[in-house]
Amino acid sequence: MGGLLLDSMTVFPRKENMSRKGFTLIELLIVVAIISILTAIALPNFLDAVERTHSAACKSNLKTLATALVWYRLDYGELPPADGTAGPYPSPDQTTPGKGPAAGGSWDGVPRALISNGYVTDEKVLYCPSMAKRYKDRKEYVRYAYNSSAFDTFGHSGGADNIEKGRRDVWMLRCMWVPPEYSFNPRSGLEYPHGDSIDEEGVIHHHAAENVLYRSCSIESRNGRRDFLESFYPTGK
Repeated sequence: MGGLLLDSMTVFPRKENMSRKGFTLIELLIVVAIISILTAIALPNFLDAVERTHSAACKSNLKTLATALVWYRLDYGELPPADGTAGPYPSPDQTTPGKGPAAGGSWDGVPRALISNGYVTDEKVLYCPSMAKRYKDRKEYVRYAYNSSAFDTFGHSGGADNIEKGRRDVWMLRCMWVPPEYSFNPRSGLEYPHGDSIDEEGVIHHHAAENVLYRSCSIESRNGRRDFLESFYPTGK
């Protein structure tokens, strides 16, 4: 009898209380929707902040290289020739078509002689941070492009402009220079590293911006594709 009485007095949780222990499907969907909206708002801002950081680091690299090139010129009376072949060693006297150290292998790169001669101490300075991060498997082909060439292809006069002569403030170094569609490997997937470029008319050119060091040691963000076309194809073709 006592056992029956105890059983009859046992209090069980109400059914509605049990049903409130978790989220309903609608509540979960609302939470997911809110998270998705917040992500959509925050992600572009985050990526933009990352790109600004990379661009600032890139400009810092170019300033370091500008100083190194100036000191080299003071010591030797001329600027160093470019490296013509990708690799971990200086190559100022050889060129291998399609295997250059810049522009995905399509252009000669900032010389490693700056490192071997002690003008630069950190190899990372030879690369645009954004390019080095994006193309880790092709790092030897994405060094800063140099407005010069190796000795066997006419040195400074073999660049886009002769950086040792002329009155114009020509470019010396830049992140990429050659557009992929004009390179040895049009399907390389390379992109100019610093986002979109806006021209004087306010037209947005997607994935066209790169940083450029000029002979005067000034640094600008430029539309790399447009600069290349105007230099090699004046009609824009």
